[in-house]
Amino acid sequence: MRKVTVIATLLLMCAPVFAQDQSEHGTSAASQHSANSQHERCGLKKLDQCFKDLAHDQAGIWTSPLRVNSHDAIRLVPFAGATGAAIAYDRDALRQFGTTNKSLVNKSEVVSDFGSAYATFGEAGALYLLGALQHNDHLQETGLLGAEAVADASLVAGGLKLATNRERPNEGVGTGRFWPHGTRDYSLNSSFPSGHAAASWALARVIAAEYPGWLTKLGAYGFATAISASRITARQHFPSDVVVGSTFGYLIGGLRSPASLLGISG
Repeated sequence: MRKVTVIATLLLMCAPVFAQDQSEHGTSAASQHSANSQHERCGLKKLDQCFKDLAHDQAGIWTSPLRVNSHDAIRLVPFAGATGAAIAYDRDALRQFGTTNKSLVNKSEVVSDFGSAYATFGEAGALYLLGALQHNDHLQETGLLGAEAVADASLVAGGLKLATNRERPNEGVGTGRFWPHGTRDYSLNSSFPSGHAAASWALARVIAAEYPGWLTKLGAYGFATAISASRITARQHFPSDVVVGSTFGYLIGGLRSPASLLGISG
């Protein structure tokens, strides 16, 4: 029952994000220009606006279940199926990855460190600084958009971790129980969903949208895929944790594109 509740909650939250993601990418150039001119710009000199943007994003995401409609729900069938299947076969799938290999675990932990919220936020900051040094406004903008996307994805993942309170693969009996001890005990380090996957996919989507060449997309999404896989082989997450974290990260990253909708600059 707890697993069914988790999936239902995720479906309610994801539906409007799917819809918003689709509508934003279909926005006409005229509407983008209008949004750009009306939106106060976020940047290092306007950090208060950055926090306002972040608060606005979070309010929209967390109240999204109130805006679910039947058209949104239809889009979520594949996501529901993937999440349900992943949860059902988590333990068997983890065993197939051969995660008892200590060398693999250690190497995976090194790789996954690059996908933490701190690391991805720093990576976005590095893009901004590089853009500033090169007087490249587009690259600076990409860094700011990426940082906002990472912050949004990390906050959502953190909230869901508190709500689901799932054991990690190396905790308890290793089956990834949700609220194993009821409400009398919970962990701030819950397994579901993967925060690393959410942050890395959010950043990757922003970079891929701002620089849509195939080589950039391959690098960005390859990075996110490597981080996601490493969280499983490092025995830090079950496959379903990564599936959900990656999905949320990808969708939230889409809310930050195209950049002209937000008009962000340094």
